[in-house]
Amino acid sequence: MEETTKEFGSDQLDITLFKDFEDKGLTGLANLGNTCFANSALQCLSHTYELNLFLNKGSYKKRLNNKPDSLILCEWDNLRKMMWSENCTISPGGFIGAIQKVARIKDRVIFTGWAQNDITEFLQFITECFHTAICREVEMNITGSAVSSTDKLAETCYKMMKNMYKKEYSEFLSMFYGIHVSQIKSLESDYENITPEPFFNITLPMTKKNSLIASFEEYIKVEKMEGDNMILNDKANKKECAQKQIKFWSLPDVLVITLKRFDNRNRKNQALVDFPLEGLELSKYVIGYDRSSYVYNLYGICNHSGGSQGGHYTAFIKNPNKKWYHFNDTMVTEVKNLAKLKGPQAYCFFYRKQK
Repeated sequence: MEETTKEFGSDQLDITLFKDFEDKGLTGLANLGNTCFANSALQCLSHTYELNLFLNKGSYKKRLNNKPDSLILCEWDNLRKMMWSENCTISPGGFIGAIQKVARIKDRVIFTGWAQNDITEFLQFITECFHTAICREVEMNITGSAVSSTDKLAETCYKMMKNMYKKEYSEFLSMFYGIHVSQIKSLESDYENITPEPFFNITLPMTKKNSLIASFEEYIKVEKMEGDNMILNDKANKKECAQKQIKFWSLPDVLVITLKRFDNRNRKNQALVDFPLEGLELSKYVIGYDRSSYVYNLYGICNHSGGSQGGHYTAFIKNPNKKWYHFNDTMVTEVKNLAKLKGPQAYCFFYRKQK
């Protein structure tokens, strides 16, 4: 089966286009009062070349909707240009002000003030605004017949995409969003429920093995649903024992991964977790048609030190000059010992798909 659309898909990333930016982008951001979480997120976002290439074309301006979200996309374009113009310290006040203004309109209270927020929630709010700013109607068609079990799953995923994206498509979907599938199978009958959903971020559990791959294995592990967690078979109108598993139909070009370092009591797990800087192979976790193209390289790490009630965010980021730098609000320093990248503060990871 195939899902086609006039505009679906993302541009191929040509890293050589950023040769001219080597040693640039090393701009510090002023802390405006508990905005270290935002500064760390914005530094990683500014080194997301896929996004920069798209904005550099300027064609998005013709697609801006008459919605508040457009303000955030335009302010971001202005800020990231300043961040790459020269290495200095600048204030992100215009962009933060736009966030607060739009958050008030959207009733997203947590982003209207100066309190510290979770970095992944902040990033998701930004990318949702980017998407809404230029989303439009596109032609989407599903062709072919479902023969295999993969075809049937594809049909379910494509129908979800068509329903959600036909009237609200943007380039940011394939850039930042993948599709995961919740699959629930009864252990007592042939009842099955398959629910595909888009996702921006994968929040992985901490494990005793303390590795990112072990966390992925734990995340997709089959979960028994028994006792109070039994499912309702609506066809037979009775509760049944079942098993549940999360699978991935597709992964995005830019993959954001967060470690679940805080438990339900807001206690923080500060264990050292191993993760690859290059060659994160995730193909075996994908059940879609194209399973061979999901290899990722790390380009950004957001670090959190402190507890759930406060703390400080910084970022490690790989520059086009292939060197790593530590971004701590206004301070930007080179990381010469790469072992320092793998500290207990590592919290949120930015991986780029190999092309």
